[in-house]
Amino acid sequence: MSILLQGGRFKKRLMPILLSVALAGCSNLFGSSFTQTLQRDANASSEFYMNKLGQAQDKEDQQTYKLLAARVLITENKVPQAEELLNELVDLNEAQQLDRTLIEARIAAAKGNNNDVAEGKLRALDLTKLSPSQKSRYYETFAQTAENRKDVIEAVKARIKMDENLTDMQRRKDNVDKTWSLLRSANTAVINNASDEGSVALGGWLTLIKAYNDNIRQPVQLSQALQSWKSAYPNHVAATFFPKELESLLNFQQTNLAQIGLVLPLSGDGQILGTTIQSGFNDAKGDSTIPVQVFDSSTTPINDIIAQAKASGIKALVGPLLKQNVDAIIANPSAVQGMDVLTLNATANTQAINQVCYYGLSPEDEAESAANKMWKDGIRNPIVAMPQNDLGQRVGNAFNVRWQRLAGTDANIRYYNLPADITYFFQGAPQDTAGLYVVSSPDELAEIKGYLDTSNPNVRIYASSRSNAASNTPEYYAKMNGVQFSDIPFFKQSDSSQYQKVAGSTGGEFQLMRLYAMGSDAWLLINHFNELRQVPGYTLSGLTGQLSADSNCDVDRDMTWYQVQDGNVVAVAN
Repeated sequence: MSILLQGGRFKKRLMPILLSVALAGCSNLFGSSFTQTLQRDANASSEFYMNKLGQAQDKEDQQTYKLLAARVLITENKVPQAEELLNELVDLNEAQQLDRTLIEARIAAAKGNNNDVAEGKLRALDLTKLSPSQKSRYYETFAQTAENRKDVIEAVKARIKMDENLTDMQRRKDNVDKTWSLLRSANTAVINNASDEGSVALGGWLTLIKAYNDNIRQPVQLSQALQSWKSAYPNHVAATFFPKELESLLNFQQTNLAQIGLVLPLSGDGQILGTTIQSGFNDAKGDSTIPVQVFDSSTTPINDIIAQAKASGIKALVGPLLKQNVDAIIANPSAVQGMDVLTLNATANTQAINQVCYYGLSPEDEAESAANKMWKDGIRNPIVAMPQNDLGQRVGNAFNVRWQRLAGTDANIRYYNLPADITYFFQGAPQDTAGLYVVSSPDELAEIKGYLDTSNPNVRIYASSRSNAASNTPEYYAKMNGVQFSDIPFFKQSDSSQYQKVAGSTGGEFQLMRLYAMGSDAWLLINHFNELRQVPGYTLSGLTGQLSADSNCDVDRDMTWYQVQDGNVVAVAN
């Protein structure tokens, strides 16, 4: 009897709890509380919120899910879809309208050309009515508009205010990394002339970027400067969440080579390639006392070469050159554990491997350089004409990836079988299509230029090094007036003794001269291996380009640009 009584009493105590839970699930029974969700972070995917929208019965709940979905769609770079959802919203309550205004401001900022609209909507909001999460979104949008105006300092100040309203640790960490990225992208003059305005947070950021800029060419000193900065600003958000890009620098060890293994095909079909690269490598080495052991990958399997190199105590390997041998290393990275490896090629299987960097004369590098060049030249709607083959696909994709970073949109990538196809690419193209990037042979380029001179004479033509050949005649260049193309900076040095020597030994064949330059730069890169891997933004001036490395240690080459002017080829500003 007592047990039954106890059970009954427990049931009575439990009923209010169960009722409250039930009411929470039926948000509109006694007035909606679901809209309060808008005051918090949206941590799910847009797909999740759209599914919830399909399940919701109450109109107010549906409106809230649309707002949450629209918010996330922007972060997923699906701005048009976010706009469509907002256009469906009517009869919003006060909390929903407030959040809608925040989202509209974010959309305007994301478009890049609606800063006034974005800032107008933000200033119309009453900050006292915003939750900390909403305030963080408010300041993030202000940061975006400042970034759109190239005002790095204002963007950083907005992100400082954003941090003050963040509680999630990962979001704070991401914000630190974005703030650091902004500062690193800024002109040094902008940084040096900036005032901390009495703000400890801003002052700390400015001191950090100045320490980086002042010591980037001396990584050991840079490492010490970063340690000193952390000691001077122990309570700064960047000391708590140190920028990811700088973490490896805290324990930086300068490159110190005892001996090098050079892996090249020195016999068989690849002999001319290997010996030309070796010639450039040896000339760059000069009088250096660092011993170099050479391995012929045409006669010895790559795994045997690695084993022999390790047995000889070699800790730094330059090569291999052939793609199948690079793939062998990628497939078995443990084989090169404990070694610094600078491959002389990259493949479709390239991936981040500790202490492995990938370097080569990649056409993808040229495409990225072309995107940078065209953007700097003010071209905003280029047509990118690629041959209908695997090369065209790879190069077109590389251009598009870089263009997305620059413009926030996809480039207009088209594929041709015949040069005449390119004239059709301009039919229906935007009126401001002022530039064409094309990968083609010299003869194909001459044909394309002839067609465009008739149909689209004002279009600026940018080409790759494939169009630059030693066999091109003065008559050819006379027809190419105005065309710009990328190639290695070594070709600017045509009057130098080194150029004359290399031209003589290669018969003036441009492709072999490029390989010589590659060999020279391989020596440069292996001697700055740690700097390349660990110092963000570290660059080397090589014969094949301005050399730097991304987070996977793929070596990027920023090419030199040349233009045909009155039949002469001259270097132009990048």
